Amino acid sequence: MNKYNKFRIEWDCRRGMLELDKVIMPFFQQHFDQLPTEKKEVFLRLLAATDLQLFSWFFNKVPAPDLELQQMITHIHNTLNLTD
Repeated sequence: MNKYNKFRIEWDCRRGMLELDKVIMPFFQQHFDQLPTEKKEVFLRLLAATDLQLFSWFFNKVPAPDLELQQMITHIHNTLNLTD
């Protein structure tokens, strides 16, 4: 049995802010399956954050509360070629 319920994760990727939808959903759809298990777990932890937290981390450059989350945010930025 697959540990990751893709339908549930996709639902959790849907955010209340369009800016976040344009970052999180494409990353999930295009790159989640290729992540190693430990990175998938970090991505799921990222999805547990509020929209305001995510917006601050992705767009206001506020550091995430732990190194793993910050590394995932940087990875998403780099993977999607997001500009500063």
